Amino acid sequence: MRRIGAVSLLACLGCSAGPPEIPEATDYCVKTIESDIEVPTERAADVLIVVDNSGSMAEEQQNLADNFLNQDPAACPLQDLQNIPEELKNPAPALYQGNGPLAQCGFIQLVAAFENDFRVGVITTDVGLCDNRVPSAQGGDAWGFRPQRGCLQPDSAPGGTMRKVLARADLDDTDAANDDLAARFSSTLANVATYGSPIERGLDAVNLFLDPASDRNPSCAGDLELFRRADAALVVIFLTDEEDCSHGLGDMLEVFGNENDGEVCGEFPGHFINVPSSRCYQEPDALSPVALYTDALVAADPDVKVAVVAGGIGEAGAITPAGCLVGGDGLPTGGADVCFSSGGLSNAVGPGETCAPDTAPARGDLPCCVADAGGRYYALADAIGNSRTDSICNQSFRRSMIDIAAFIAAVDSVRLAEPPDSPNAVLVELTRAGSDEAELLTRLTGAEQCATATGWYLEGEDRIVLCGGARPGPGDSISVKARGDSDGVDEVDACNAPRFEASGGGVNCAAGAGAEAWAALALVLGLTRRRVRRA
Repeated sequence: MRRIGAVSLLACLGCSAGPPEIPEATDYCVKTIESDIEVPTERAADVLIVVDNSGSMAEEQQNLADNFLNQDPAACPLQDLQNIPEELKNPAPALYQGNGPLAQCGFIQLVAAFENDFRVGVITTDVGLCDNRVPSAQGGDAWGFRPQRGCLQPDSAPGGTMRKVLARADLDDTDAANDDLAARFSSTLANVATYGSPIERGLDAVNLFLDPASDRNPSCAGDLELFRRADAALVVIFLTDEEDCSHGLGDMLEVFGNENDGEVCGEFPGHFINVPSSRCYQEPDALSPVALYTDALVAADPDVKVAVVAGGIGEAGAITPAGCLVGGDGLPTGGADVCFSSGGLSNAVGPGETCAPDTAPARGDLPCCVADAGGRYYALADAIGNSRTDSICNQSFRRSMIDIAAFIAAVDSVRLAEPPDSPNAVLVELTRAGSDEAELLTRLTGAEQCATATGWYLEGEDRIVLCGGARPGPGDSISVKARGDSDGVDEVDACNAPRFEASGGGVNCAAGAGAEAWAALALVLGLTRRRVRRA
């Protein structure tokens, strides 16, 4: 921020040649845009986890299950989710970052600690009616056929008591059988398994699930209503080791070809062979533009949050899409000179197949990547803005899953109802729960710096994006004050009604600034009533 000091103002007033003419003094208001937002300590969040269920995902699904809940009490003190210790409720970042006592907890443990009224549902990247299209090569006859398109995946196999949503309400009801969320989530992933389509359509899967009018498997007719609540924030988490191959929007189904046309559960669709999965990589122009899925998600929830764990390299939060391997240090490594992107065939290791030992010379003696670049998923995250990213080639997702849990609870942006008249005329302050001291936040240059730094930046004309430790959690408050454009605005309009709204479920509260605050802002922003001299 640039401070305008009284000395320079007085010096300027003394610059005129000859005695100044004393004009009549009148008052006018500079329009201000301000907000004081209290982040509620209990918030509703519907968390949709999209899991790739193709043949190469066994290890990654296990990694996800391991990081859902840490059952080691020595590593994580949050073992009884019904009774979170008071001092660990709505934890400050120091408790779950670095070496904090919650830093080794699992995803659902931290979600519970934030007192979120959560619902968690799992869908897959398979948009066919059923999985296990080729029993002789996939799940066999004993597996049967599990519904896919538009379906939440249950926590037990067909024939058992199938619960399709894990929720805070499960911890509060009288049914003790549904309280073990870790076991239920593991059972859900076991029920997902790896017998899905090799044409992974994660973006289509989300769109089909969230669209009430979609053509879904008839057995899943009520799944959307079971999961989605009108007053809950929507969070979508993608976990996949392949590129998205969605082609269901923008009339691209005819261009790419409908691999599921005429399918019947339990019968191998012969036409499936006629749309090979290699097209997903060889003909990207035959896929639906990512922008269409961005628009559909924003229509479902204007403040939707997206997390992506896919093929990429770099630090969590600043991932570059790339084929990748798990490095010797457990961190992702990759790129065209490190591993061979197999086009979704990393598990094709039989003699003569793409990733077999005997075909290594054809790959330049490079190992096949564990995951191919997930560029379309990361593009969606970038377009949404409220997002987190990591690489599926991280040996452990724990750090990311904890970050995602905190991300669900945080307010990530403040959207002003109109633009400030200058990005330099904005003041953002954060007050932590239990403190009465406001912290002035640093203005950042943009999204790239936001991935690694604490502060805020102005996105577009009217959205204040909060980054790193500047994202307020439950019980914190964020204050934004900005100078509005007063040209052509009536004085009464300029001096009344704060103009703002917060994303992420924050409470919007109009609150006038006190004399002390306005005095400080007068130096920085020029927001107070001013004397204007007219000849």
